[in-house]
Amino acid sequence: MSLLAEEQAYRTIKDMILRAELPPGARLVHRKLAAELGMSPIPVVLALRLLEQDGLVANVPGLGARVRSWNRAELADLYGIRAVHESYAARLCAERSTRVDLAQIEMANELYIECWNSGNRPAAIEADVQFHRALVRGAHCAYLENLLENLSIIQLSMNMLVLKTRMTVTPTKVTPLMLHIPLVEALKKHDTKTAETLAREHVLEGLDETLNSFQ
Repeated sequence: MSLLAEEQAYRTIKDMILRAELPPGARLVHRKLAAELGMSPIPVVLALRLLEQDGLVANVPGLGARVRSWNRAELADLYGIRAVHESYAARLCAERSTRVDLAQIEMANELYIECWNSGNRPAAIEADVQFHRALVRGAHCAYLENLLENLSIIQLSMNMLVLKTRMTVTPTKVTPLMLHIPLVEALKKHDTKTAETLAREHVLEGLDETLNSFQ
């Protein structure tokens, strides 16, 4: 077995989960997945262990591996944790970010706006995650970056599932854009208090949308 096979299995299964092709609760039978991916079962087993560390897979005793499911209380906790840490990251970013950091944040936001306005919701969701990753990188705090990365992965999974279950959502909705733009302006002005407040509001608005989608 090569490390390349394990990495390939990890990336492929992860992408299937993130795009809701494998929905929450779906069984992950390693031999079946291995046959579909055209590889031996061992790298698939190792990939599932990595995905469990990411929080995307749960190993249920007697039932085996499944795509992680989330109840409303767990989702509220997830977003609450992210709101606290990402708002602090935004505060640090407003304080510490360089011109290069701000340029990367603006580029990510421009891509997000372009995808959103064109109606390409899956690409907009991915661009939104990249925007938030750029913001966290601008905080120059490795601990926060590592902490929030797993939350970003889970967030991407949830957002893709929301998209799949709510196809009636119009791509012209402007609320996310209205929150991104003033946040970028606050970061550029090094306004720590406003950046912190807007980041928290943005995350918690995402919680409301997600909970409404899973009623």
